[in-house]
Amino acid sequence: MTEGTDSDEEITVATERTRLVAAGEISEISEDTPTPAWKGDDSKSPTLVSIANNSISLPTSQKPGAVIGLFVLFAFAASAADAFKQIPMTRIFEDILCHEYYGKAPGSDEPIDEALCKADAIQSDLAYLFAVLEALNAGISCLVALLWAIVADRIGRKPVYAASSTGMVLSILLTIIVAWFSDVLPPRLLWVSSLAHLCGGAPVMNACIYSILSDVVPESTRSITFMRIHMTSLVGNLISPSLSSAMMSLTGPWPVMLLALILWTIATAMIALIPETFHRALPSDDTGSEPLTFKAHVSRGVGQLKDSLSIVRIRSVALVLCICLLTYPILVCTLQFMAQFISKRYHLPLEKTGYVQSVYGIAHMVVVLLVIPAVSFLIVQPTIPKWLRVVDEKRRDLVLVRWSYAISMVGTFVLGISPSLPVFIAGLLIMSLGSGSASFIKSIGASHVDAEHRSRLFAIMSLLDIASNIYAMPALAGLFTLGMRLGGEWIGLPYIGVSFTCLGMLVLSLFVQVPATKNIDEESHENLVDRQERRP
Repeated sequence: MTEGTDSDEEITVATERTRLVAAGEISEISEDTPTPAWKGDDSKSPTLVSIANNSISLPTSQKPGAVIGLFVLFAFAASAADAFKQIPMTRIFEDILCHEYYGKAPGSDEPIDEALCKADAIQSDLAYLFAVLEALNAGISCLVALLWAIVADRIGRKPVYAASSTGMVLSILLTIIVAWFSDVLPPRLLWVSSLAHLCGGAPVMNACIYSILSDVVPESTRSITFMRIHMTSLVGNLISPSLSSAMMSLTGPWPVMLLALILWTIATAMIALIPETFHRALPSDDTGSEPLTFKAHVSRGVGQLKDSLSIVRIRSVALVLCICLLTYPILVCTLQFMAQFISKRYHLPLEKTGYVQSVYGIAHMVVVLLVIPAVSFLIVQPTIPKWLRVVDEKRRDLVLVRWSYAISMVGTFVLGISPSLPVFIAGLLIMSLGSGSASFIKSIGASHVDAEHRSRLFAIMSLLDIASNIYAMPALAGLFTLGMRLGGEWIGLPYIGVSFTCLGMLVLSLFVQVPATKNIDEESHENLVDRQERRP
């Protein structure tokens, strides 16, 4: 639904009531080809623990099927909108920076030939422009996440959900305004669009979505429902880059940007049809308890914070959290940055790069739907060769996450050294085989804590995932600039850097262990039964 939903790195949302583990033609440039005008008449996409409060009493009048259907439509529209905007936004701001580079007033005439906009200085400025934007988006989202969680506890999920979705619309609208009036507004004013994430941003919106679904969907079908939402988002991200490329070939980038704005507006308008599912239980009349003072509130909050941070003392959990801080570069290197990189290195027009992204999307879907379930089933079977077999499901996740990091390391290394586009696509296919790493590492972390602390663990993990984007895009932009400065094959330095990041995660995962005791849920259940049996 956001730039993190097109892969398994998407934010996993957990509530206090339930454990949730998320299941993210090539042509050469011809300088003789006329460039169409873009303006004028001839213009042709964390966990918020507090959102799910233990004091919720669920309404029984909601129709789960209708609510699920609305969120399926929303997930498709939002993910498609995010995917639609990436390539045209890159081309629009590339042209703006190109006008500045050649000393022409932006918007004063037709776009400059794209082949002339591949100068190293232009591409470096473009990479930093989007890097700072992504870092600001992530930073602001992290800062306001807790605040919006408190608001959701006070007034309900639906208003917070509406505010977050409205913020996404405002972000695209501000981007369009800055780009359209580029003759009077500097391109770096694009960073102001990050202020729209004060409304909540994608993390808060995703948390609200899964919390509402948790309220209206029976626990027996909850995981299937979440998978449907995830797959719908995946389909939106899959088809949109190709459609965006096809539209840009016919109409230019501006209509595609407007379509992204329309899709987000439609998704936001659909919120009016969604019921409010948050209902705080009324306090009992016989309690006679006095309202908590401010000092008491602070004391309780500090105590809860200490209790939540106590899980970090578990060595394997601490290692898992360190891995979460390294995960985001794998995601962002396949989004907007990949379009710019392919266009620069292989001299491919930006409007054609969407087809490459769709190839990766198809491979990702095949891996998530077919390869991972098949491998997960086979490696625990007694008939499998001993050197491939794992003893139980707990060790299986640990083995698979290590395999995933190793495969991602190889895939990104191939992306960095690939001399041609076909080899680059082969690297993407290899990289897609590691798509399940996010789900595996969350499952491993959950196995080390009890149910009471599990949702808090997911909250910390999701915030760390988002926080890692603060450095991910600037790091890629810096390596991209350095690679262009060194020249030659060094231009692939960003993906070499991501490969070393995967190596770091692999090394950390080698020190992660499975719990030495029984499954924590089983232990909790057995202890409860024992206590009940001892009662007279």
